Amino acid sequence: MTMINKERAPRLGIYLHIPFCVRRCPYCGFYSQVLEETSSRLPKEYRQRLLASIRHYGDPQGFRVADEESKQQEAGFFLREHQVDSIFFGGGTPTLLPASAFAEILAAIRENFRVSADCEITTEANPGTIDREKLRELRQAGVNRLSIGVQSFADPVLKTLGRIHTAAQAEEAFYAAREAGFDNINLDLMFAISGQSRGQWAQTLEKAIALAPDHLSFYSLQIEEGTPYYRDWEAGKLRETDDVTDRAMYHDAIRILEENGYRHYEISNAAKPGFECRHNLKYWQGEEYLGIGDSAASYLLRRDQTLRSEQSAGEPATGLPVAELEKNRPVLRGVRFTEWQGTLTDVHFNSEFDDWSEYAFTALRLRQGLDYGSFRGRFGIGFREAFADRWGELDEFFAAGYLKQYVTIEGQPTRLVLTEAGIDISNRIMAVFV
Repeated sequence: MTMINKERAPRLGIYLHIPFCVRRCPYCGFYSQVLEETSSRLPKEYRQRLLASIRHYGDPQGFRVADEESKQQEAGFFLREHQVDSIFFGGGTPTLLPASAFAEILAAIRENFRVSADCEITTEANPGTIDREKLRELRQAGVNRLSIGVQSFADPVLKTLGRIHTAAQAEEAFYAAREAGFDNINLDLMFAISGQSRGQWAQTLEKAIALAPDHLSFYSLQIEEGTPYYRDWEAGKLRETDDVTDRAMYHDAIRILEENGYRHYEISNAAKPGFECRHNLKYWQGEEYLGIGDSAASYLLRRDQTLRSEQSAGEPATGLPVAELEKNRPVLRGVRFTEWQGTLTDVHFNSEFDDWSEYAFTALRLRQGLDYGSFRGRFGIGFREAFADRWGELDEFFAAGYLKQYVTIEGQPTRLVLTEAGIDISNRIMAVFV
């Protein structure tokens, strides 16, 4: 009998996109639909499509992805051999779904995938769409982490953002979530909003900290092309926050959060120790994730199937010596694709350089930076060697104090890290690796 070695089973995150909102926020560039403007059948049909996709991806025979544009060979994936350790419902506003839908979807995932006992299961939540009963039902359905889209604790700012909730409702939602048994709660906050002062931002941070959430995300408002905000900005009706104020607000957040026991572990995220978001870390550490639902993106790795299953006695399923298998192991390659109405679109088979590049600029988002040993272990090449032709472009950033390397006692470099000042020009630095 062939058994899966749990210690070697690759980890997988699953993202489910729920594209429905009560009202579309004027700054939002994500794909979503206003529920009142859709057919009454659409949410139910969409839910059935999610379930069909879950069964498809979890098929015991696997599924294949072909890059039609480049005519590359199909890549097969056997995701039942992965262990799902994070599930994330994003949107849109997932909490517009009834709790029974969460229970149904999670049951389907457990039926078709191997889900770890400690799986992190998150849903985003708009304070205007949750109450005590809904939160209790979500917790009973299996959701164990909540990400509440507060954005601000100042009502005038919320009005500017077009949010459907008040500051008081956001506070009530937090307390109700605690009462419902959620012991892992994130608050999403936003700064650099038109007309927002540094004082208002500081008050929002202080109010958030007083609630003692386990995790805080803080993002600078971006004016996205195609949104009502963008049209107002083009017409001169919306004033964009200047860069100096934007950066001052950002550094205020880092200082205030760290003074209050939160660890700033990623450019836009801070957490109490042990509450870093497992699912989002997959994006930043180049790990595998499966996106299900319209506009949801996936990143999976092509592997040699002989290295995944083992006999119960511990010998390779093929009967070949482990050393021989290791010698013939192909280099891992990333495959990216997007789902739309149950079919795969925008398929891209990464080149070797694509994988190096993506790993570099996502790892640099983390405050621990990019570990050279991990890079070599994954790709079989040293980091500096991989980017030898452009390493000199980093000299100015080292000299200006935007980048630094950690070294051993013997002077060997071990990690590349953005300094706090370097975060402000991170796009320029990361562009070197693209």
